Amino acid sequence: MLTCTTIPVGMIQSNSYVLRDEATGALALIDTAHFNRAVRECIAQQGGDLRYILLTHGHFDHIQGAPPAREEYPAARIAISAEDTPYLRGEIDSIPGRVSRYKTSAEPDILLRDGDVLELGESRLEVIAAPGHTRGGVCFLAMPDRLLFTGDTLFYEEVGRDDLPGGDWEALKASIRRLYDLPGDYTVLPGHGQASTLEHERGSNPYVRG
Repeated sequence: MLTCTTIPVGMIQSNSYVLRDEATGALALIDTAHFNRAVRECIAQQGGDLRYILLTHGHFDHIQGAPPAREEYPAARIAISAEDTPYLRGEIDSIPGRVSRYKTSAEPDILLRDGDVLELGESRLEVIAAPGHTRGGVCFLAMPDRLLFTGDTLFYEEVGRDDLPGGDWEALKASIRRLYDLPGDYTVLPGHGQASTLEHERGSNPYVRG
């Protein structure tokens, strides 16, 4: 069983998620705009056994805290898709025209691919490729907890932007429809804003309907 703590971080309130496998105390951090005091304290309070720093995509408001997080927890492995790794390395800009402030630099330990399964203690996280917001966006599916971490692909009655470099509206729609095709209902935990459910988004999202 996983427990999940949501921590809105940074100037545009990107959601960081701290996951804890209750059987073993192993932790994962999903997305980190800044490795700030709130995130640090949450990890420490939950035992400090940080195994993974999982990145849904490469924009600055989701990756900027990854290098300092690994500095503090050197055993934690950074995971991102190959397509979005250049953002993490600082080779391309997260926000065009606003370069230097948002550059980061780290090497990933794991290159995520569709269908990969990451073991967190006795819990498992499945990787779902979700291009469209960026070329290499991914979602994370936690079973049997029925948690779906969607990054900037799917929000409460919203969808991700497709107008930044690497964005593709047709790819984004296809990614969202693939999520809608998952059987049953899931708690949707997005990169910004409030949680939702997959059943709600299938019927109520005005941009992509199930």
